Formats: sequence, structure tokens, C-alpha cells
Amino acid sequence: ASLVGGGDKYRDYLSDEELKNTKWRNGPPSYDVVDKLFEQERTHVWAEGSVEDKVQRLLKTWEMELVHKIDPNDMKSVDPTKFKKSVNGIMLIFSVSFKFN
Repeated sequence: ASLVGGGDKYRDYLSDEELKNTKWRNGPPSYDVVDKLFEQERTHVWAEGSVEDKVQRLLKTWEMELVHKIDPNDMKSVDPTKFKKSVNGIMLIFSVSFKFN
């Protein structure tokens, strides 16, 4: 569900400029198919700007950044100096600072 001029309906930090200036694991992600399925299957459409809408957007952005961005410094939904992720229990998550728009 790409927007005109870049961007994403459900995720932040996917503008044309950000897509170009980010180090991606396997290139910029495309969520067109996933977003279409999400729109068909969801049970509620949150009001734009509501707390629920912000949380939904934050979680989708966070997932996109964790899975697709190589450089932690490119992450904008969390503070990379405080966020630690675990792989197979090797490292624990100590602190997370989420950034709401």
C-alpha cells in the first residue's frame, strides 16, 4: 500500500528519501501484499491519530526496522543506543525507548 511520493500507509520512515539513504538487508521491503491481506482480515479500523492507530503504526514500523535494516543507526522507532535484541537467547533486551511521531 504505497503512497504517492513514497511512504507507507502503516509504517513510518519509508519515504523515497529514507528508502534511498538506508542500508537494507535485501533491498527496501515491499508490503503491498501483506498490507492488502491486513486490510481484508482486520476486525477494526482505528481512527487516524488515535492511540490505537499510533501503537499499530509503531509496531509495524518496529518490525520493519528490526527485520530489514542492517545498520542499527538507521532505526528510528527505537533508540539504538539503548535497544538490545536477542537471537537464540544470546543477548537480553535491556531497555527500549520508543519514539512516537
